[in-house]
Amino acid sequence: MLTGFNTDIECEGTVYHVQTEDRSGGVPLIESLIYMKGEILAARRTEYRHLLEAGADMSDIQALMERQHRVIVETIRNGRIDILTEPQLGSEGDTTVSRRPPLVPPPPAEKAEAKASKSLDEVISEWLAEQQRVEQIQLQVVGAEALRFGSPFTLLVEVRSTPGGRPVAGVRVAARFLSTASKATDLVVGETDARGSVELAGTIPPLDKGTGLIVVAAQHGSVSDEAKFLVQR
Repeated sequence: MLTGFNTDIECEGTVYHVQTEDRSGGVPLIESLIYMKGEILAARRTEYRHLLEAGADMSDIQALMERQHRVIVETIRNGRIDILTEPQLGSEGDTTVSRRPPLVPPPPAEKAEAKASKSLDEVISEWLAEQQRVEQIQLQVVGAEALRFGSPFTLLVEVRSTPGGRPVAGVRVAARFLSTASKATDLVVGETDARGSVELAGTIPPLDKGTGLIVVAAQHGSVSDEAKFLVQR
């Protein structure tokens, strides 16, 4: 069985969890589950038997699994959880299911038919292509070289536009602690000044076993960026 992926994403005050795993049983498939407060909002399952029969090896399947996970994470991060929770028709290997009833009345028949003609991958790809036309942000973090469990930290974060490289003010920047042995912990939140800079200071929780990460995430409207740093002992 291949190594899976787990990611927490915060969007508009709500934390979602995406879990992607290889289910190589009788019907080999890649399964992604989207959770909110322990409830499964949606699942994405992609069969890959036909790829194995065509000569793909497990490194190819691992790459496919990572791509599926990243697409779902990026979709949620950009505020489009609705793309994942809406019932969609997909290709033969796309067995996405919805776990939550629609929150709005169904669209007119002709619009529903046009929407159903696109697979989930196509809808997501179109959305991501649209986002690429929007000016993005990129963060740089100074001071993350010696993060240690149970110790205070100070990070200087700079956020700039890309392309262009100009400082971006008013960006929400948060530091979060993730570990394999405890729940995620929000450490500190700040906002960039006119120079595109913000200082984040806090204390990393102690951890007797397992590994830990500090995730620095920047959010500005519909665009975002993040960086991850390993915590040392």
